[in-house]
Amino acid sequence: MAYAQVNGVSLYYDEFGSGDKVIITASGGDFKHPDMNRWPFYMANYGYHLYTVTLRGHWKSTHITQDYGTEWYNIWADDIYEFGKYVGAEKYIYMGLSHGSGVGWHLADRHPEVLKGFVAIVCGPHYLNGDLNENQTSFAREQTIKAADDPELKVQIAKSWEPDWSKIPADKLEEERRHYEERVADWMEMSPEEMRMRPRIAFAWIHTEEELVEKLKTIKVPMLMIAGVQDAIVSVKAMVRSACAVPDAKTIFYQSGDHGVAFDPRWADDVRDEILLFVKKKME
Repeated sequence: MAYAQVNGVSLYYDEFGSGDKVIITASGGDFKHPDMNRWPFYMANYGYHLYTVTLRGHWKSTHITQDYGTEWYNIWADDIYEFGKYVGAEKYIYMGLSHGSGVGWHLADRHPEVLKGFVAIVCGPHYLNGDLNENQTSFAREQTIKAADDPELKVQIAKSWEPDWSKIPADKLEEERRHYEERVADWMEMSPEEMRMRPRIAFAWIHTEEELVEKLKTIKVPMLMIAGVQDAIVSVKAMVRSACAVPDAKTIFYQSGDHGVAFDPRWADDVRDEILLFVKKKME
């Protein structure tokens, strides 16, 4: 547990493993409960030096009350770029899930020279013809913003996350109940300023699918994309578009997977194995 003073803010991070095979991953507060059997922590079990970074605006990192407009992901990406220099990592794999992968898109765009590869889970970017509201915000994020000032909505959202326990394997049931309870507790404790942030989307200055495709074609970093066909936050249309646009990308679709495919007991081990295969090749 440590803090990195970079880019004018304090970033909270944890470190797992050691050595020069560095993996950096960033998120808004998803790393509060390290579990070495779950993404991304298991990477340290396979000889990788993992850093989990909490983005500015979240949890123990510097909180933000100003709106960066269309620059959120550029700023977050620059934070991670500076963090890599802070810990002495010259080249590394970046891994991201959901908005953490949004950071990766911008890191690959702005600082490709530091990346050996990019593991992008349910990464979008959001489909511009249907996945967003008039504020260029995903519908899930809009609900979070509203819930900052609506305690009843906050409770309703937490209840909506409860899985169908009948579909959870018996040997995973206790573990999944614990993770669900942790997620709900973290959500209920989230500060209003965290919830009110409106980071828009990756490449927020682009307004048409045609322009976005052309932008994605310029991403030259090797990528592994993991997608869930049943994802209600990042549509399968968005993932197919990105899979077809990025020149050096391998994309895997899980037909019954959703936005939590990396944690789904049915697919988590397979997702892990695909990540390990990709990372091993890119670290050689």
